[in-house]
Amino acid sequence: MVLKFIRAYFKITSIVAPKSAGRTGFKLFQKVRIKKIRDRENDFYDRAEKFTVPYDKEDIDCYELGSPKGKLVVLVHGWESNAGSMSQLAFKFSDLGYRVVAFNLPGHAFYSSSSTNLLECFTAMKKVLNYLNPQEPFSIVSHSLGSAVVANTLSRTNYEIDRLVFLSSPNKVNEIFMEFKEIVAMNDKAYKEMVKVTDRLLNASIDTLDVDTNLKKAKYNELLIIHDKNDRILSYNNSKTIEQLTPNSRLITLENVGHYKMLWDSDVINRTVSFIEKQQ
Repeated sequence: MVLKFIRAYFKITSIVAPKSAGRTGFKLFQKVRIKKIRDRENDFYDRAEKFTVPYDKEDIDCYELGSPKGKLVVLVHGWESNAGSMSQLAFKFSDLGYRVVAFNLPGHAFYSSSSTNLLECFTAMKKVLNYLNPQEPFSIVSHSLGSAVVANTLSRTNYEIDRLVFLSSPNKVNEIFMEFKEIVAMNDKAYKEMVKVTDRLLNASIDTLDVDTNLKKAKYNELLIIHDKNDRILSYNNSKTIEQLTPNSRLITLENVGHYKMLWDSDVINRTVSFIEKQQ
């Protein structure tokens, strides 16, 4: 019923007031559905040590596990998820003696605000990395939209990354926008206005957010991408294109690990850890 109302609103407003529809669309596009933290995710929050990093919008909730002197691994969750979703990786790396740091993206989990965008997310990640101030190459594991956050963050910093793992990834940001346009039944004029709002916020074109473009400017040794070929949330073709366009990258194609369930899949966990451990 809610989607029907939204589609009816945009069908009418896109015609009579496309600028207004575009601005409203941009606000809706940023809205995060806050999901209940599951028991297996709460286990992460119970075991991790929390710290916060100052940020203009709202201080960033960060969590640390493992040895403070161990090699650093940063975990970045996806859209409408939370740091606890990365718990199986966090526990595995912690048991191996790594220093594990995860954080909740703006607008997610426990924050007072429930809206955000890619610009806010990669700015927040930059704040976290600057706070950690790693003095040697480290590794990053990300899931879904978190992979776009990572690519955009690294292209705008000088940090040297040893190994990257993308557990699925979007690629072209305009494709995400177009999918939203179709879902809410926004016409072309209103859509162009929504893109204009985004471009003004970025002070650049949304194309500058593309994952393959930003990876070319990032400093890393190797990238591993793991993606379910039947992923219903993010098309497998995204990761396939990234691999084709990105040096020092490798794609592992799996089946029946799902989009969210992959974070709890033992094979995915083991492949990720082995890659970071340089056993693959």
